Amino acid sequence: MNTKEFFGNKRKVREMTLLAMFIAIIIVMGFVPYLGYITVVGTSVTLIHIPVLIGAVIMGRKGGIILGLTFGLTSFFRALTSVGLDYIFIFPWVSILPRFIFGLIIYDVYQFFLKLFKGRLLAMVVSFGLLTLIHTLMVLPLMISAFPLALNLPSVSSVVDSGGEGLLDFMRGTSSISTIMTIILSVLVSNGLIEAGLAASVGAVVADRIIAILKKEEKKEELDEGDETIASID
Repeated sequence: MNTKEFFGNKRKVREMTLLAMFIAIIIVMGFVPYLGYITVVGTSVTLIHIPVLIGAVIMGRKGGIILGLTFGLTSFFRALTSVGLDYIFIFPWVSILPRFIFGLIIYDVYQFFLKLFKGRLLAMVVSFGLLTLIHTLMVLPLMISAFPLALNLPSVSSVVDSGGEGLLDFMRGTSSISTIMTIILSVLVSNGLIEAGLAASVGAVVADRIIAILKKEEKKEELDEGDETIASID
C-alpha cells in the first residue's frame, strides 16, 4: 500500500467512525428520557435535531440524509410507546419524511450562508436556527393531517367538531382553518423558537469547534503524508 492509499483509507475510517458516533448519539437521545426530547404539556421540545445538524455540516449531504433518516426512525419507534401528541409520530409521513428532507437540505443551506457571510460560525448560527424553524414548519402540518387517522375520524374538521377530551380540547375553534393556524403558530412560537435558539447557540458552537479540530488533524496528516513521500524518495 502506498502513502496516498494509506492516508486515504485513514480518512475514510475517520469519516465512518464519525458517522457511527453521530448515529449512536441520535439513537441514545431518542430513547433515553429527557435527552432528545423534553416533554412539555403533552408534547416535546426536540433536542435530537442538534446532532443531525452538526453531523450534516461536517459530513455533507450523504451524511445528513443518513442522520435525518436515523432521527425519523427513532421518532417513529419512540411513538409506538408514547402517549399524547407524540403518538401522532406513529405515522411515517409525520416522523420520517420531514426528517429525511431536513437531513437532505442541511449541508446546502449551510453552504449558501457560508458563501453569503464568509464566516463559518455566523453561517452555522443562521443556518441552524433557520433549518430548525423549517423542520418545525414541515412537521406541524403533517402532525395535524394525521389527527383524523389517529382518532378514526374522516377529516381535520371532524377532529375540531368532535369536541375531543384531554389534550385535544385545545383544538376546538370556530373553524378548522383557524384552529390549525392557532396550533401551528402557538407551537412555532413556543417549542419552535426554543429549539431554534438552542440549535443556533449550542449546536453552532459545538459544530464550529469540531470542524476546527478536524481541520487541524487533516493539516497534520497532510504534513505527515509529505514527510512520508520525501522519505520514500530518499
